[in-house]
Amino acid sequence: MASLIAPSLAAGQPPEEPAPVPHVKRAGERAFIVDERNSELLLRGINSNALVEYPDYFQQTVPLSEDDYAEMAALGFNFLRLPISWSLLAPNPGEISQSYLDLIDANVTAAENAGLRVLVDFHQDRYNRNLRPGDEADGAPDWATLTEGEPCEEAFFTSPCSRAALDNFWENTVVVGKGLQEHYLDAMLAVSRKLRDHDGMLGLEIMNEPTFGTIAPPAFERQQLWPFERKMIDGLRADGERRMIWFGPNLARDVADTDIGQPERLSEDPDLVYAPHIYTGVFNDSGPQELTASYEAAVEEASAYDAALVNAEWGNGNDPKAEAMREDHLDLADQHRMGSGFWMWKQREGFYNWQTVEEDGSIRDDSIRAQQLSRPHIDSIPGQILSTGYDGDTQVLSASKSGRGGKATFWSGTVIQRGGVTALGKPLVRAFVDGERVRPGRESVTYSSATTGLLGYRITVKVPKGRHSVELRPGPLHPKLR
Repeated sequence: MASLIAPSLAAGQPPEEPAPVPHVKRAGERAFIVDERNSELLLRGINSNALVEYPDYFQQTVPLSEDDYAEMAALGFNFLRLPISWSLLAPNPGEISQSYLDLIDANVTAAENAGLRVLVDFHQDRYNRNLRPGDEADGAPDWATLTEGEPCEEAFFTSPCSRAALDNFWENTVVVGKGLQEHYLDAMLAVSRKLRDHDGMLGLEIMNEPTFGTIAPPAFERQQLWPFERKMIDGLRADGERRMIWFGPNLARDVADTDIGQPERLSEDPDLVYAPHIYTGVFNDSGPQELTASYEAAVEEASAYDAALVNAEWGNGNDPKAEAMREDHLDLADQHRMGSGFWMWKQREGFYNWQTVEEDGSIRDDSIRAQQLSRPHIDSIPGQILSTGYDGDTQVLSASKSGRGGKATFWSGTVIQRGGVTALGKPLVRAFVDGERVRPGRESVTYSSATTGLLGYRITVKVPKGRHSVELRPGPLHPKLR
């Protein structure tokens, strides 16, 4: 008679341990992201809105291909924030689009194959794509959009109709026998389950730029936003989601440069990432001094939430002030050991001109953003990063490690060989530990098209246990890759 007991259990074998995933670690009061080997990750990333559903009159997106991911990797990006739309995921109540899930999965797979980690972001602006005529809007499906007949007239980042729809969402109004937030959780669970085998993923983001309706912060957070976020966190965890869960402050931080929701710990979950959007000087007239203050405030906010910190979305135009402030952003991110994700990768011609590269992948001739964003940086370090910085010639890191040492991984910086002026004459390929030269591992990452040629290196350095300084300095290109 066949046994009804699983062979492994019958033999007394313990169940297989789940694979390790990136998670949040703490050292003193600081929370930070580590990879599967407990090495701290310093995220330098890019956003792509390729999977977002906008209204027909607004920007139509540029689809992603394997060439895009190869070019992202050759520009040194190590993570992709991938916004998705609830409207495409759940076109009808109780229905999940399998074709859209497959599209999300295919893009996550392609990004990972190119060496990028992925954060999947449930994106929304003004709640629904029809609620801000003439402007950027996206998010909820029409069946989940209850506007109470309010007009769609322009107002502060929203409109009367979008505020009414937001009120109904935050109040969890019942639609087709289920609260709107339960419908939303069903959509999150569908994505979580579809991507469950992607252990290297950075996780799921609950909602892009949560926007309040008629209840303003800080009451909004305590009465509506945080209870909703706890519901999503608890629902995902109960269903088996092990990866990090990301959340952001209310939309007003984009203008106020501080979280007016008055942060405090919103959940006991240990694997949360606070993901503000630092848009200082974009939606207000602020300059470098205010930008510094905004980064400092973000660090304090993350501490209050007891979460790791990543500036998940930042971007700007190509005027001289913007070009200069991008460098300030990168320096401040290094100073605070903070991850960041630039908005965005590509745009159709004629919109607000924040793209990193053109539609065909060529380097822009009116902006140095690709050159700036591809500068040298840390990818990961065993233990904890104590400090890091790039002075235009060298990258210096101090790291503290407990127990065994391990391999630190760096990006050498990208040399633009064809299609644009390079800001980096030589990649940083020579390594020094505590002032003594060591032999690093060096893997070339290239991208070549009819218009563009890019070259950079993933540099690995073996670091002993304890506290050490690692420095990268410029060196010659590999002879075969000149």
